Amino acid sequence: MEMISITISIVSLTVSVGTFWLTFLRRGQLAMTLPTIVFFGHDMVPKATPKIFLRTLLYSTAAQGQVVEGMYVQALRDGTVRTFNFWGYGETEKLSPGSGLHVSRTGLAANHHFVLSVHEDEYQFEAGEYMIVVYARIVGRRKPLKLSTINIVLNPELALALRRHMGVLFEQNLDGRYEGHEHER
Repeated sequence: MEMISITISIVSLTVSVGTFWLTFLRRGQLAMTLPTIVFFGHDMVPKATPKIFLRTLLYSTAAQGQVVEGMYVQALRDGTVRTFNFWGYGETEKLSPGSGLHVSRTGLAANHHFVLSVHEDEYQFEAGEYMIVVYARIVGRRKPLKLSTINIVLNPELALALRRHMGVLFEQNLDGRYEGHEHER
């Protein structure tokens, strides 16, 4: 009888320690779903500034969630890299400047807007293949976390629309590729 009590106590202690670790100590990961829409365009205030917009779900694998200090995207095309580091998130009517965001295990679906700094050199979206890499800076971590890589092809007609300050909306097809079309602001 004594051995059964000791065995039950050891199993109970093991389960308790495991639960404590999973709930309070495990950092988990911040993750992101592949966006269903990606938009290339411009913010018009205070001047026409290139912008990348995407709609996605951020979620944490940790029970306590993650705190995002900031996010940014890098657009890579033909060996050049441009960093869109001004971040805002929210829904259509209510957009908040990115200054901290708690992401729980259940996740947070939002629109994420990334704009070049108004102090950057002029930038034009040119025709070609783009690799959009999404990064997040997490509280307590030294290096930014790469969340996703999105491949998009901007054809010459759509690049011309962007030069006229129109927008281009890319929607994800069933095969995972993005198909773009001209879009009014």
